[in-house]
Amino acid sequence: MSAQPSLISGRVFDGEAKPLADVRVFFVSGPVPMQDVALLTGDDGRFSLTAPVPGRYQLQFVADTFKTRTVDVDAERPAALEVTLEKA
Repeated sequence: MSAQPSLISGRVFDGEAKPLADVRVFFVSGPVPMQDVALLTGDDGRFSLTAPVPGRYQLQFVADTFKTRTVDVDAERPAALEVTLEKA
């Protein structure tokens, strides 16, 4: 029996609770070796990444004029994340 992938999704906002588009979202680390996978948030700040196996992952959020943020995620209990970035 192989582990099923989990979907890690959510939205990224600025300090005024406005959705942020074009934020780079990618895996920093995880329980297994992974290929470099990254995406950009949509106009509504939404993103979705597939975690290949259950476990703990670190995601990083990078956007021009904002501080980089790293978030720990438990892909065994996927939940919609809400991430707020601070102005740099």
